[in-house]
Amino acid sequence: MTDTITYLSQFKEDTPAWLVNYKPGDPSCKISFSDIMSGRVGYYPGSGFDGTLAKVGNKSHSVHSFLYVDYGLRKSELTSHLRKPKSVNGYHIIGHIDWTEKDLLPNGQYPLNIRKRPRFSLDPNWFRPEGEQPYCFTDIFERNPGKTDSWGSDRFAITFLFADGIDTYYQLFCRQYNKAPWLFLLKDHGFGGNYDCFGRGGLLDAIITKNPIRPAYVLCADNTFIWNGYQQINDLTPVISDTDRCPLLLYQKNC
Repeated sequence: MTDTITYLSQFKEDTPAWLVNYKPGDPSCKISFSDIMSGRVGYYPGSGFDGTLAKVGNKSHSVHSFLYVDYGLRKSELTSHLRKPKSVNGYHIIGHIDWTEKDLLPNGQYPLNIRKRPRFSLDPNWFRPEGEQPYCFTDIFERNPGKTDSWGSDRFAITFLFADGIDTYYQLFCRQYNKAPWLFLLKDHGFGGNYDCFGRGGLLDAIITKNPIRPAYVLCADNTFIWNGYQQINDLTPVISDTDRCPLLLYQKNC
């Protein structure tokens, strides 16, 4: 069997120019949120502290920009976690960019164009404060000296957004940028506090059916129903999630 990371490494992406040209501490080095979204993007709704998506995309050199979305993480907890020694093993942070809602959606939020009701009564809302001030920031990581390409890309970036993972997909990918994530980590969390599932039959499934902006590849947890229109890539060793040790199977979009 082939390792999933080895399989994805056949689709290597050059490090985006904005990452290559970034100079830590240089005020003339301007980065827009459009830069963050310009190349391939890895997307993980309900991400928590799970680094699995970034590890897979980075080590395979197939994705350099990741968007992690979760309305259950306080900014103080997240930043404290990221700044622990070896939080992202083999890398150190060289840049930090804070974003406003205006940076992400300069024309404001778009009205939802589907009628499906969520499973539970909680209304989705892109920013959901619930005792926490909304936040969005990007940390830029650089590989430590002495580490080679086999460890991962020279640089990559993770954007952390305190928001609803379903509505964020609609707002950013379906409407603002009209492009799909290249790699998506799909996992339903059971008692994780979501008002609807991410997998087949849920609100996100209805959104990508109505707005056919569909990820090229999906790492799907074995306890989650993959959307229609995807087929499993056979004979691959599953990726094991860093947090709950759940096996993740790789699927590709049907042509």
